[in-house]
Parts: sequence; C-alpha cells; structure tokens
Amino acid sequence: MSNQDIEAAWNYHEATKLAYINLRTKPPLYKSYPSLPVVDLPSDLPPIDVPASEAVAMGGSGPRAGEGATSTSLDLTALAQILFFSAGLVHKLVLPVAGEVHYRAASSAGALYPIEVYLVCRDLPGLDAGVYHFSPADFTLAQLRAGDFRAELTAAAGENQDVGSAPATLVFTANFWRSAWKYRARGYRYCFWDCGTILANLLAVCSGLGLLAQVVAGFVDQRVDRLVGIQSDEEASVCLVAIGAGSQAQPPPPSGRITPQVIPSTGGGSEKIAYPEADRLHTASCLVSGTEVTAWRQQGGAPDAFRKSQAPPGGSARSPHPFTGEIGGEIGTGEIPLDQVIRSRGSTRRFARQAISRTQLERVLHSSTAGVPWDFLGTPGASLVDTYLIVNAVDGVPSGAYYLNRATRGLDLLREGAFRQEAGHLCFEQALGADASAIAYFMADLGKILPRYGNRGYRTAQLEAGVVGGNMYLCAHSLGLGATGMTFYDDEVTEFFSPHAAGKSLMFLVALGVTAELNRVRPFRSRIGVLLDSLARGAGSPMPTNQE
Repeated sequence: MSNQDIEAAWNYHEATKLAYINLRTKPPLYKSYPSLPVVDLPSDLPPIDVPASEAVAMGGSGPRAGEGATSTSLDLTALAQILFFSAGLVHKLVLPVAGEVHYRAASSAGALYPIEVYLVCRDLPGLDAGVYHFSPADFTLAQLRAGDFRAELTAAAGENQDVGSAPATLVFTANFWRSAWKYRARGYRYCFWDCGTILANLLAVCSGLGLLAQVVAGFVDQRVDRLVGIQSDEEASVCLVAIGAGSQAQPPPPSGRITPQVIPSTGGGSEKIAYPEADRLHTASCLVSGTEVTAWRQQGGAPDAFRKSQAPPGGSARSPHPFTGEIGGEIGTGEIPLDQVIRSRGSTRRFARQAISRTQLERVLHSSTAGVPWDFLGTPGASLVDTYLIVNAVDGVPSGAYYLNRATRGLDLLREGAFRQEAGHLCFEQALGADASAIAYFMADLGKILPRYGNRGYRTAQLEAGVVGGNMYLCAHSLGLGATGMTFYDDEVTEFFSPHAAGKSLMFLVALGVTAELNRVRPFRSRIGVLLDSLARGAGSPMPTNQE
C-alpha cells in the first residue's frame, strides 16, 4: 500500500466518526403483510383478575391442584388475551417532542420492540389451522400458510411432544437491526431481554387462564425460520412457546414437504449497519438437525445440572435473611390484578429514594425467581441465572450487597454498607441505580453453561434473565412499586460482588423502588465516575500494579 492509496484514510475516517442517533435510518416498529388475508382478533377481552405475583409465581404451570382453579380452553378469545397482554399495543400518547408514542404490554429497551410473534396452530374455535403473523398495530393475524403445520414444528423441536400435543405454539423472532440501530453490537443481547419480558407476561397470562405453557429453546433454527417465511440474516427465531401442552388433542397430522417462501412484508427498514460479531454468534448458536436438538436438550437432564442455587464454597456469605412471605398471603389479597398491571405498567424514569418494605421485596423475589418452564433444564426450579442485590433502602434489611440463595429461601449478606454511589455507577452512571430501593443483578456462570450447552446456552441465559426481569416488572407494579431495566458496566459488576460472583457474567438487571412524583430522568454523576476520570488524567500509572 502506497501513500497515494487514499482508501486507507477514508476507511479510517468513516469508521471512527462519532454520531448520536441517525433518526433517518430508524427501522419501523411494525411489520405487516398487506397482501395477505387477515383475521381480526376480538378486542373485548375478559379480565384476568388473578393477582399478578401469584400468576408470575406459577410460571405458566396452569391451575394448581386441589385449589378448584378452572382452565380456559384455547379459542380465539383466549389467544387474543395471550397476544394482547404479552406483545400487544396497550395505549398511545402524544408527547410534545416525540409526537405519537406507542406503549406495548412488555418493556423494551429504547421502546424499539425488535420481537415479532408468529402462531402455528390446529383448528381452534374461531380460527382455522395455519401459520399466522401477529400484528400489534391493528390487532390482527395475517395468514402465512393454511393448514396444520404442528408436525413440522414438532420435528424442528427434536420431536418435542409438548409441542406436538399443544393446540398452538407461538414462535418468537428477533429483528436484530431494530435494536442494533441504537445499541449497535450490544443490541443482540437486548433482543433476548426484550423477548424475555414478553415471555414473562405470556407465562403469567397463561397461568391466569389455567393454560400450561412450555418455553422451547431447542429447535432447528433454519427449519423454523423457513416455516414462518423469514430470511434468517434479517430476522431469526429465538424461542418457541407451546400453549396448552399435554392436552388430549389429536396429534398433528404429517405436514408433508414445506415449500420455502419468503412472503413480502413491510417494516424491514433500510441502510442497515452490519455487526459481524453478533452475526457470528447467532450463526454459531444455531442447531442444525433434530438429532442435535435432542442431544442438546438432554444435556439439561444430567445430574446436578443447574439446580436451585446455593452459595459456592469460596463465597463469603453470612447473616442470612430468610424469606417470610408466602404466595397467596396478606399482600396478595390487595394486589392489582394481572390484566390491570399490564395495561398500566411502564418503566420508572426516576425513583423517590424512599424505602420499600421487606415484605414487598420478599414478594417480588419469591415470585419472580420461581423458575422458567424450559424444555431442557428438567428439574423444576432449576435456573441458569443467580440473583445478586444491592439493597439501598428496604425496611428491616440492612443496606448492603446480597446473594439470593433460593435453596435456603433467603438473602445471604455479602457486604454491609451504603452503596448508592456504587449502584449508580454500575448501572452505567444512571441515577436510577443510586435512587432505587434495591437493584437485582441476574448473573450467569458462563464457564459452566457454555461447555454444557454451547453457544446456545448464551442465548438461553440472556433470555432467562429477561424473563426474571419481566417478572419483577409485573410483581413490582402489582404492589404499587416502580421498576426499570438498565444496561451496565459488565466486569465492574462482577468485581463488586466478588469473590462470591467470581467467574460470573451479568446478563441483565432491574431496579426496584418507589416511583418519584416527577417521573423524569435525573442528571447524575457518581463519585466513582468522577474519581476514575480524575485518575485517568494523572501522569503516572492510574492504578497500582502488582509487584512480583
């Protein structure tokens, strides 16, 4: 390369430009199929009057035995309830600067909503068998394929009989560019967080309706993508949820050969920027055959595979604070019903620095961490994520750093002290972390997860963290509290909770507290951030080095 080969200068200059957000390239929030027939979903939906934290704790398990609970048959109305309260458009507002803003049932990073929902079903009361795309914008189902294709989905899921016996399965896909437009390569993570919050709503709604649900992480990616007619390099399947699994319905008939088709749709956007590291990870995490899916799923059934958490031998936990609250207790009788919680829920922008009660914190933690009904973990209550907390202001719980020990149903105190400044810094220098009553950090031991589950394990850990975070949203709002998810400084969180959290990686976090009367973002700069900036300007080594 010579001095006159000026492409090098242009390439560098373009690659290192700084910009905020290019609003001209923002992808549309909705996808639609204008040329396809649609089915209008009923809008007059029956209430789901189960207390939210009770529905969350059941985690898609349906009615509990011996309690006289009744189950709902899966018809078009029940399906509309599930879709609306998990991924629907719940209301619109016109704001002075932003203009019309749409709010959906589940939280989404930056309100970008990268998750699309498809339905594969047999004949249901009010709906013919087929493959459909759900449109939140007009609350309709667009028919992509006519006929019963559940056998194809069952085969793609490694002959998962819960998928085969379910009258309907939802396919969740991610339009990665919608999130990457703002969050760049890190946006890949956010897609799984956003899918997780939708799943939290969905599982709670299924519990409230008395319908069993199973979250399916093991499937042949390209086979599912082909069934719903999407291009895998732009939009890709991230999980399935079998609804009504275990029903006495007739098994699906053979579906025959699936004709590949990519159906023209709107909402793809343009001027996309490639993020190769995210593309490589997604490709490397795909499963390519039913045999591989079955083998992957069976990894979770191995002895001692991610059972209920316990403090590791090297931890320094002390002074456990056992839970005292129980599901269905006194708080549950005064909670807001699930459907009202979802309709009114929103992310807190500013906390009031007021204390919440110990019982409220227990209720949120107990219900939110009851477990996800995975297809691969096997053991009820097993989990890929551990929950750590910074407690700033909880009546009856000393301020400090904690580990949620689900095996002993208590909080293990790791370090006592006032950590508001640290919490604000760890939460990407945001006042929300400093002002919250408590912050829950969902961490995963990737050193154990990846060797067992491969790259697919990374996706499932991110997804589970999103579900637990979504659960906390629902439980907090049902108790009259506020909640919000945030991004973070990854390694600094691990360092803060070490040695207990040594080797673990943060997947997601949610802050809990009392929403301020003026719910607007508060400018913030932590002492830690100021100190680090000052040290960076020093002439010598900013940090002490280890001497041999």
